[in-house]
Amino acid sequence: MAVTCVLAASNSTRAQAPITSCGPNDVVPWWPRFTANDGAETLTAVERKTVDARLAAIEALVRKSPYATPRGFAVEPWVGIHGITDRTQLYPYEFVVMTKNRCSKYDEGQGHLVVNFNPDPLAWSLGDRPVIDERGNALYMERPRREALLGSTATFGGFLEDNTNTSAFFLLFTTANESPVLPVSREEFLRYKLFVHEGKDQGKLKALTADFSKTPYERWVEDAPERKKRNEELFALIARTSAEQAAKTRAEMEKLEQAEAEKLKRSDAFDREKQAKDLAGYKAVGDGYRAQLSAMSPQERASQAFLVGDER
Repeated sequence: MAVTCVLAASNSTRAQAPITSCGPNDVVPWWPRFTANDGAETLTAVERKTVDARLAAIEALVRKSPYATPRGFAVEPWVGIHGITDRTQLYPYEFVVMTKNRCSKYDEGQGHLVVNFNPDPLAWSLGDRPVIDERGNALYMERPRREALLGSTATFGGFLEDNTNTSAFFLLFTTANESPVLPVSREEFLRYKLFVHEGKDQGKLKALTADFSKTPYERWVEDAPERKKRNEELFALIARTSAEQAAKTRAEMEKLEQAEAEKLKRSDAFDREKQAKDLAGYKAVGDGYRAQLSAMSPQERASQAFLVGDER
């Protein structure tokens, strides 16, 4: 079970009209179940029967909890059944306790409880997508773990604890407490950071080095013949209509050309120094990752990577 989910509803089943207005002390019957069947057609009849039985069992348990008699709000149970593209994939499905403040159908509602079967690791991770390393592997940044609660394999998050921005518990239950993901070693993570920073085969570093090999003034001077050719083509085009306008345009552009050349030449020394400094700083980041790797023992390289704060 992972307490997180986003549902994309495709259709709904309504058994009766829900109560759409209530006072703060009114006890309200549950609204009818909302079913999102996106992809349910990829289930066999036997699989659908198993899924329905599990979802019904979860709903029955929730109906025995304090949510059974909501006061001042409505409970709308959501069921989500999602598709798979081949038979080797785990089939994701979920039960969600949605609430409607004062029973308003216009309230956007909140998922107070989400029971997610066969969840993607994003269900208990940070961000909205995994990062991809050089080998094409997906790396997930888990939410901070805490002591496992209620027999879970792992527990993440908390409820508005001091000095945190957590607002939910994420409980993960697996068969035999086996983790559904493999840990990332410190070496693998540092090599991922190198890949992101320098690019595949240092492509980003090489491109930046080439870009900083010349100053803006040097590139301006280098481009002078091509720029002159483009300008002459423009002047010839204008001259077809007005020789006077062509001469005027030439004079204005030559003046701008000279001013731009003088400006770039004045800043050439500064630009050269700044580019060298920026390139050195960029290289230092990658060199820092390599230095960390070189300083590690084989055991340290193989040990699990942990992120502390913003330290990556």
